[in-house]
Amino acid sequence: MEENEPDITKFKYVLYARKSTTDERGQIRSIKDQIIDCQKLSLRLGITVIGQPLIEKKSAKIPHRRPIFRKMINDIKAGTYDGILAWNPDRLARNMLEGGEIIDLIDQDIIKDLKFATHHFTKDANGKMLLGMAFVLSKQYSDDLSQKITRGVRGNFAEGKVATPKYGYVNEDGFYKPDGKNHELMCEAWKMRIQGTSIENIVFFLQKNDLYKIVKATGKKLRITMQKLSDIFKDPFYYGVLISKKTGNKIDLREVYNFKPAVSEEGYFAVQELTYHRIKPTKPHKMSFYPFRQMVYCSFCSSSMVVAPSTGHTKRYLFFRCDNENCSRKKKSIRAKIVVNFIYDFLQNGLNFSEAEYKDYLSKIVIISDEKRQKTKHDLHNIEGVLKRVSREISERSLKMVDFSEIKRVQEENANRIKKLQIEEEELKTNINKLKNEIKEPEKDRLTVEQFLNLSKNALNIVQSADVEIKDQITRLIFLNFFVDEEKVTNFRLKEPFATLIKQREFLSGGDGGS
Repeated sequence: MEENEPDITKFKYVLYARKSTTDERGQIRSIKDQIIDCQKLSLRLGITVIGQPLIEKKSAKIPHRRPIFRKMINDIKAGTYDGILAWNPDRLARNMLEGGEIIDLIDQDIIKDLKFATHHFTKDANGKMLLGMAFVLSKQYSDDLSQKITRGVRGNFAEGKVATPKYGYVNEDGFYKPDGKNHELMCEAWKMRIQGTSIENIVFFLQKNDLYKIVKATGKKLRITMQKLSDIFKDPFYYGVLISKKTGNKIDLREVYNFKPAVSEEGYFAVQELTYHRIKPTKPHKMSFYPFRQMVYCSFCSSSMVVAPSTGHTKRYLFFRCDNENCSRKKKSIRAKIVVNFIYDFLQNGLNFSEAEYKDYLSKIVIISDEKRQKTKHDLHNIEGVLKRVSREISERSLKMVDFSEIKRVQEENANRIKKLQIEEEELKTNINKLKNEIKEPEKDRLTVEQFLNLSKNALNIVQSADVEIKDQITRLIFLNFFVDEEKVTNFRLKEPFATLIKQREFLSGGDGGS
């Protein structure tokens, strides 16, 4: 050992292994093999590895996405470890921000040493230069792989080839074919919905007849639920039009290959009209506002619960009620106060996010905005189809009035129906313009740093002191939904990006990761 060379046997190392989902397609060593190679290296060099290996299964392409990596870096700063043992530099970083952070920590002597099974690192100018080059090459590899995968996905999509499993279909080499009994059940489900059967009753029918889809990668059978069926009834795939989740591009499978729809195009848009059919009453009136609509679900059957006041003549209370006839719960309703108190309790200590977490919020909100834009394009496709259907019916009924000009009753009925359809047509056009504006301005819901920190610090005071409508708006900023049994809130989901931010914080502080 040279005089100035540190004694690595006195350092405390942490073993870090990572395998992202994109690595599955390549030739990156498995996590088990990485750990074995690193353990052999530690024995050969006589270095001390503290604790169990840290294992992460997330990509390192984009910074601030790996909670285990972030905790490791924080522990190194706190003095828990002196160095890192990993299979290759690309396990630590495939982006220049985190790669640069590692080199900066080496410069500050916070990271005292790095050891790799496949790369020789020395803590000098040449060693840091070679490490930086390794990070650059791993980023180039990651970017190149991403481009190739994107081109491949686009090419497959243009051919109508997609791997996403669908109820009622088997996927053979990217092409969808009817899945025997499951396809028959899906066809029947669409017929039932067109006839006006409730989603609850259709789910009961499908569950009774054991409808499922298989995830090819795992062989797992996924059963149908209320939420899944509700999503199916909004998916144009079932009449033959596939919409890319990444780009919003459309392809008609009926034109590409012998695709067999589960519902006709006419039937599909008839079902959409059940969702978008909102005709204004003859005498407009202000509807009563009740908070948390479509946010509270029954923990027994997963149905969305109706919010309404009690019908008593003395004090009136707000309740959430499950109207699913097939639900097994005994008490059909629960006081809204229980949900409100749960919200207060959750916000008691404040969210207490920092400006650093606001940067995380911004990086995640971009992804959420992209996802929201694609969902909006999907909704736009459906509502434009409903508009075509309504406009066509107006034209057909107008012609009937000419054909039956001598029959007063036919004329009156068609005139009334046309009047209602014209109101609906205008509403649909308004909604279409609204959706188009949302696509143009996907980031309009983004909070400023001041709004973010104020909400984070004062959420409880804001919610408690606000009127019922503001209380509802603030709650919707933070929470996605609540599940309740007959007495309490049994589960809940936070809205992104707050869900990920809080889970990451709880992980770093040794928590259990939230609900």
